[in-house]
Amino acid sequence: MLKHALLLLAILVAPYAYALVPSAHCNAANTQFQVKINTNVELLGFVYFLGYEGAQSETASYSEKDRKRYAYGIDLYHRYKSFAGSKHLAVAVGYAQDIWLDYFINLLIQLEDFPNAKLTPQIAPAYYLRFSATGDEEEAKKNASAFLEAMNGLYQEVGFGTYLAQSRNLYANAAAQVTAGLPDDRFLPAMEAFYQGHFDSYNLIPSLTLPAGMGFGAKYESGGKRHAFHVFGTFASQQWTDSTKLDMGFADEKHLLELSTHEFGHSFVNPCVDRVPEELIRDTGTLFDPIKDAMSPQGYPAWKTCLYEHFVRAGEVVIARNLGHHEDAERIRNHYINNRKFIYLDTLITELDKYNTTRTGTYQQAVINAMLRLREVAKPR
Repeated sequence: MLKHALLLLAILVAPYAYALVPSAHCNAANTQFQVKINTNVELLGFVYFLGYEGAQSETASYSEKDRKRYAYGIDLYHRYKSFAGSKHLAVAVGYAQDIWLDYFINLLIQLEDFPNAKLTPQIAPAYYLRFSATGDEEEAKKNASAFLEAMNGLYQEVGFGTYLAQSRNLYANAAAQVTAGLPDDRFLPAMEAFYQGHFDSYNLIPSLTLPAGMGFGAKYESGGKRHAFHVFGTFASQQWTDSTKLDMGFADEKHLLELSTHEFGHSFVNPCVDRVPEELIRDTGTLFDPIKDAMSPQGYPAWKTCLYEHFVRAGEVVIARNLGHHEDAERIRNHYINNRKFIYLDTLITELDKYNTTRTGTYQQAVINAMLRLREVAKPR
């Protein structure tokens, strides 16, 4: 169940966001952060624990480390365990078998809240096409609608609205911790200047039900406005049983900055990599062979996916330097190369540094230049 969601554990304004807590804003060069809790994301994480991770936690092989890491979700599973046999849950999990969590999130943040979520004509087919194994649009629309109906039904069956209301103080604590740690006013201008791009809103969506350590970048366009999202689980151990000592695990300013640079970076980087000539992707494909065994367990099973991650991480290093965080830049660079095996990072950074220093040309051209350099690396010696 949810096998692709399990793979992701190894890694790494929503218009209908449920107003559990007030929105928080941080103005920066005509852009702003919005911190919100999203009902649809919360139910998706709930389904993950009720339909998969919770049952796994009851096995002898489940590690104590994971038990502590996912304590809130496991507790939620035990509170709602009686619904594990729900027909609505079975339908939802059935559709989730071969779709990654980031894809679900990118769709769900565009929809009205459960239990009223449904596809609308404004939703581009790209956001639900994977619901068909053959890419048939009508079949995908039918299956996506069935998935949403199952989720709507599950929301009502388990009384998820009651859970949200009873947990209001927990979500308020999470949002307050994120708001207190928002990147300073230089961050968004630095990111937009480097990537030569702009979104009309930058949305931070902390989640209590997504497993700890998960982070996702998402984006969509509506009404001529472009919106970028960073959706993420907790950073650290949580304390929620004593209302006088609430700590939902998001109070890490440096981690929030670095994770936001990464996840928002995908919204800029992925379209640029998608515009790289196909022959450059093909000609550099052999570079995946030496790192395949290290990349696949992290959730990056293909060369193009690996390229997205390389360019995003290279951007993290350059942007950190631009912000004057040189020690942090070197720390994450070393971590990515030596511990995560992103061995082509320096090759990309060399080319991106040329662009970053002179700011001549475009970021897109810098990506092409970096790919040309990778092609040289890939040539047989």
